[in-house]
Amino acid sequence: MILRRITEHVRTQNWFAVGLDFVIVVVGVFIGIQVSNWNDARVDEGRALAYLERISLDLDADLDTLADRQNFWGEVSRYGGTGLRYAQTGTADGTSHWTVLLAYFQASQVAEFITAQATYDELRSAGDLELIRNLEIRNALASYYNFGAAATVVERPAYREHVRGIIPMDIQTYIWDSCYESNASGFQRMFDCPSPVEQERAHEIVDELAGNVGLMQELRYWISTMHVAQLIANDRVAGATALKQMIAASGVATNASKRP
Repeated sequence: MILRRITEHVRTQNWFAVGLDFVIVVVGVFIGIQVSNWNDARVDEGRALAYLERISLDLDADLDTLADRQNFWGEVSRYGGTGLRYAQTGTADGTSHWTVLLAYFQASQVAEFITAQATYDELRSAGDLELIRNLEIRNALASYYNFGAAATVVERPAYREHVRGIIPMDIQTYIWDSCYESNASGFQRMFDCPSPVEQERAHEIVDELAGNVGLMQELRYWISTMHVAQLIANDRVAGATALKQMIAASGVATNASKRP
């Protein structure tokens, strides 16, 4: 229709009307482009918010896992401390030899921490990092997810292999069945249980373990590693908490902000 009007105005040499028609066309095209840009920007903003909401959920998962791991690593360290004290003193320190034997085994347990970063990896692989226009948040994401201390919190110590090569299999099976449990989320629990063996046999086994100098060195190393893991976990908790607060401050609804 506008083309017909322009043609008619040219034919009648109504140049003012022709100019007005061109202005209308140009303005219409400009407005159309702007509306398209606004729509694209709104879509991008929605995608960015969706990413940040999912990242906030990933951070919640990290915080839950870290709380569990810190508790578990603390228990492993306490079991290890019981074993080392027996090796140093030669006495059960008011407990039974079975308690010490159980401690030697439970000190070999591991609980890995692996950052939940599927959303961030998706964001990067899709080339969508620039959707996060807040540079402070973008830098904080890179700092949190470029985690360089992972080896410490996923280590499987030599002590684990060696102590399990010494403790008789019937006792290990009993401990797995009666003194330990885990769930589908990877959360583990260790607990006290009655002795399945005579005290004399438990005494013989713990003396063999405690007298193994190399094994005690490995246990000492593992307890030290557990302490380092706790320090790393403290840093991860602080980082995840700060990042969640930053995301919430940007206007993204997080689990914490949704709570009444």
